[in-house]
Amino acid sequence: MTAGTVIAVQLGLFDGTGVADAHVVTAPDPTAFGAPTFIVPAVAAMLVVQLVNMVESVGDTLAVGQIVERGDDAPTVVRALRADGAATVVSGALASFPIVTFGQSVGLLSVTRVRSRHVVALSGALMVVLAFVPVLGAAVAAVPGPVLGGVSLVMFGTVGAVGLRVLARADLTDSRNLLTVTLAFALGMIPVGAPDFYAPLPSYARPVLDSGIAVTGIVAFALNLLFHHTPRRKDLSR
Repeated sequence: MTAGTVIAVQLGLFDGTGVADAHVVTAPDPTAFGAPTFIVPAVAAMLVVQLVNMVESVGDTLAVGQIVERGDDAPTVVRALRADGAATVVSGALASFPIVTFGQSVGLLSVTRVRSRHVVALSGALMVVLAFVPVLGAAVAAVPGPVLGGVSLVMFGTVGAVGLRVLARADLTDSRNLLTVTLAFALGMIPVGAPDFYAPLPSYARPVLDSGIAVTGIVAFALNLLFHHTPRRKDLSR
């Protein structure tokens, strides 16, 4: 990234105005958007958004567990969701955004093979420092888009490869599992290939249906529940 940024500067692709205009030190303002209010429709909408975040968190947690060869089980996923929820509560109280795990971390972990929790904790501490020192955050944000794009190609490609490795653990010779994967991927690609497909539906359903990640996760969960956790006849098991 450093080499790419240096080359971008030579090509005139670097814009450092954000660094010059940023404050050196600041602090979060919990009242930045006014006093807290609780509006039922808004709360319901945020619950839907948080459902999407939870689906992503589950996938990222399982992927990290697969990479480090531990923690890819239900108790770990539950603890990860609780941590996301607690962090989101604190973030909201400080007038910030909901907290959710990021797929980039999965790709970075897979590429670097650095598994130490101390490194993760240090990264979290650095993020806190960036929040209180905007000029440093602006410097990071000033990294040119083409440089970030090149890094993202590797990281997100790695996330996809890790996902395939997780998927390979399923017995796809079982027609039920194959159908689950097929429908989950097919329905999850609709928002990508046809963004206006769900436009006629009510607005409260759009946050979920417009997210390919959410649709894929919900369909896979529902079909897995239907095929593997409901009474069935033995002759229909295959």
